[in-house]
Amino acid sequence: MSTSLLYHAFGVRGYEYTRTDYQGGQTIFTIHQAPETCRCSACGASQVHSRGRVERRFRTVPIGSRPTFVVLPIPRVEYQACGVVRQVKISFADPRRSSTSSFERYALELMTIRDVARHLDVSWDTIKDIQKRDLSRRYAKPKLKHLRQIAIDEIAVAKGTAP
Repeated sequence: MSTSLLYHAFGVRGYEYTRTDYQGGQTIFTIHQAPETCRCSACGASQVHSRGRVERRFRTVPIGSRPTFVVLPIPRVEYQACGVVRQVKISFADPRRSSTSSFERYALELMTIRDVARHLDVSWDTIKDIQKRDLSRRYAKPKLKHLRQIAIDEIAVAKGTAP
């Protein structure tokens, strides 16, 4: 298998494919990051020193009805100017999330929260969190640059009454 499938199907780019495992009805792709591509997650500096790895498992878009995961040993690096040991940034998932961005987009395209959770075999709370973050990202700061007028339909003082 090539890294092309990882990029086109799952949005994983900039990593090298290691192997595929099939365990308990799941497909697990293991990838790794080349040491020369590691950067400080705070400032982006490339003059970093390796300080180990932390293996993380990310849920991604299913292949048919098989749950699919991407396993990545995330390099921990230290940059002398920062003086802090940090994990490098991951391009295909948000920080502190256990699912890939492509999995989140896929979940948003499906039907109700309960149906999506059942289909993807994850908790209702996971899908609700994905939807809340998406709505917040898209609608938290509306663009008002070309706004000329604002109209208010009605104001209710109490249920069923108008002022």
